[in-house]
Amino acid sequence: MSKKDIIIRVAGEGGEGIISTGDFIAAACARAGMDVYTFKTFPAEIKGGYAMYQVRASSEKVYNQGDSFDVFCAFNGEAFELNRHLMVPGTAVVYDFPGGDFDPGPLPEGVIGYPIPMSQAAKDLKSYRSKNMVAIGALSVLFNISEETIKKVLNKKFAKKGAEVLNHNLEAFDKGKELGRALEKKDAWKVSDPLPPHDVIVIAGNDAVGLGAIIGGLQFFSAYPITPATEIAKYVAIHLPKRGGDLVQAEDEIASISQVLGASYAGKRSMTATSGPGLALMSEMLGMAAMSETPVMVVDVQRGGPSTGMPTKHEQSDLFLAIHGVHGDAPRLVLSVEDVKDCVDMTVDALNLAEKYQVPVILMSDGSLAFSTQTIPTPDPAKYQVVTRKRWDGQGTYKRYQMTDDLISPMADPGTPNAMHIATGLEHGETGAPNWNPQNHWDMHKKRFNKLDRVVKEYKPVEIHGEGRADVGIITWGSTIGVVREAVERLRAQGVKVKGFYPKLMWPMPVEQYEAFAATCGKILVPEVNFQGQLAHFIRAETSIKPIRYNICGGLPFTPSMIVDKVKELI
Repeated sequence: MSKKDIIIRVAGEGGEGIISTGDFIAAACARAGMDVYTFKTFPAEIKGGYAMYQVRASSEKVYNQGDSFDVFCAFNGEAFELNRHLMVPGTAVVYDFPGGDFDPGPLPEGVIGYPIPMSQAAKDLKSYRSKNMVAIGALSVLFNISEETIKKVLNKKFAKKGAEVLNHNLEAFDKGKELGRALEKKDAWKVSDPLPPHDVIVIAGNDAVGLGAIIGGLQFFSAYPITPATEIAKYVAIHLPKRGGDLVQAEDEIASISQVLGASYAGKRSMTATSGPGLALMSEMLGMAAMSETPVMVVDVQRGGPSTGMPTKHEQSDLFLAIHGVHGDAPRLVLSVEDVKDCVDMTVDALNLAEKYQVPVILMSDGSLAFSTQTIPTPDPAKYQVVTRKRWDGQGTYKRYQMTDDLISPMADPGTPNAMHIATGLEHGETGAPNWNPQNHWDMHKKRFNKLDRVVKEYKPVEIHGEGRADVGIITWGSTIGVVREAVERLRAQGVKVKGFYPKLMWPMPVEQYEAFAATCGKILVPEVNFQGQLAHFIRAETSIKPIRYNICGGLPFTPSMIVDKVKELI
């Protein structure tokens, strides 16, 4: 058992404080200097249903939520039974007994149990809502989670609610510590002692997108609330007005993308954020953005679909929609983030690409990454480049869609002297006036599409993980990359010849880079969290590669051991 890496899972019923418990543990570990990666899943209902929060903390860099857990805290019988099959010898289990809703009976062989009467202690304190604070107190004692860091987090969380609320929670926390100390420690799991401080922040994926937008010079944001993307708008609503920008909560997704398009036409750096159902509604206006060559940036935080689907569950199933969800031949760029750091960096990239190439850009995240909190280096805004759109220099006759050498036409804001022009969804000539000439339509299509060829050449090359020839090459995207990273490291440590290929520019595809990678591998495996194998589909369509699909779509991400086992099966 390594003290460098510990995974703590807390589970119970929605409304019992499961998510806040995980947040407290994650924040305490991060404040102690550990690298943190969290995963949470909860029901779509406001209260009730199974909720789970997993914290992975390490003195070294971690890339995913891990395979299972080392420590499990069960708030009720349902949580205990749902996780019983994952309890292996050496696992430590803290459970609500006596006084809870279940008696676990004999634990699985080799599992170490710590009964803590969480519910009864909370009732004795005259507040059942403090049950989670009792649990946190017990966990802090049993697994060396620094009391000092926990109390700093509690003070930050509850001080604004008044001394009475803060003291009540601290009282429940102390009661949990007392109950934990009364038990004999029988396992080897512990959070490492506080490490030397370093310049990092702990932030969730959605908040990181908002931070990236602010760093990237965002001026206008409009969105309609939708799970799991809403927190992006909440973050921007707090911080954008401080920078002189504007935010609108639109009446629906069609209105939001229309407002973003209008603001961009007026010269403002603009974006919105949504999920799959909202992106589907935006398709017509994204087509207009492509036709009018108006910079627009959309964040798609994917969730389980189709239709209402599983709003709070993890999936990577919007790639078809993101790439081809539009009528006619309409160019766009599609990017995909791997982790929370990418959420900052690639939001800046997406805004820059939209402005530079005057195209719609879709940045894809997902539900688990949206809510995952991770430790990342503190971003320095001075180190990010903000690219502005090409603007008319005022010389000669203004042609909004002028055929330039780089195929990017200069833009002029409404009201610019001598720059009156038409910008509609109709096909047009260089001045913007409608033009139905067949040759003109062909030429304008070439203009709109061919400028994207430069993106493939200019955007950062796809990362290759591993050297030399490999028996199996793994191509994956989105947050699955972090899982594959660890799996590749495990396999290579065992002498298995395996490599990873991690694209972030999903469309247009850097085909030559795909082909070059595949030429060094015996087989190509493409794991992704969707039913149809959407990236594998595009690989087959755009390259000569014949990938082996590996798909799951149960609302949960892959684990590293799943990838390891699949590669060994192929070999």
